[in-house]
Amino acid sequence: MRFFASARHALLACSLLGLGASSAYAADTSKTAEPTAIKRYLGDSTMPFSRAVQAGDFLFLSGQIPLNEKGEIVRGSIEDQTNATLDRIEETLALAGANLSHVVKATVYLSDIALYDQFNKTYKERLGSNFPTRSLVQAKLAGGVDVEIEFQAWMGDKARPAKQ
Repeated sequence: MRFFASARHALLACSLLGLGASSAYAADTSKTAEPTAIKRYLGDSTMPFSRAVQAGDFLFLSGQIPLNEKGEIVRGSIEDQTNATLDRIEETLALAGANLSHVVKATVYLSDIALYDQFNKTYKERLGSNFPTRSLVQAKLAGGVDVEIEFQAWMGDKARPAKQ
């Protein structure tokens, strides 16, 4: 019973402070709600996840695989796949008013660690000198692609979600 009383008090405190509330923005529609502590950027796909979620000054992007502008998987070299992946990530960052310089954490998944050097070359070219912290692991990836990248960004004082 003590747990439930504590949980109730925590929920009440969060409600009073405006924490934990959610508003939604679908990237392909003009539907919006007044932004609060959390803002979700939905994608055009029917997949059950947000393209990105902004929580306060932080922006969390879902893992991105190499897709072209039409949402089709990009095949080819690891350089082509990395560029396509970063193109889609830059589009997602822009939805929230951010860019690659705001990224503070990257998690990279490669289908084969032998692709590491080629991936790193393209990654370095695209990010310039704005290197976030990074973890890189080998994994079997959805769609048979060779790369998936997940970013977290910090947007600082400018992070207040814009009203749509």
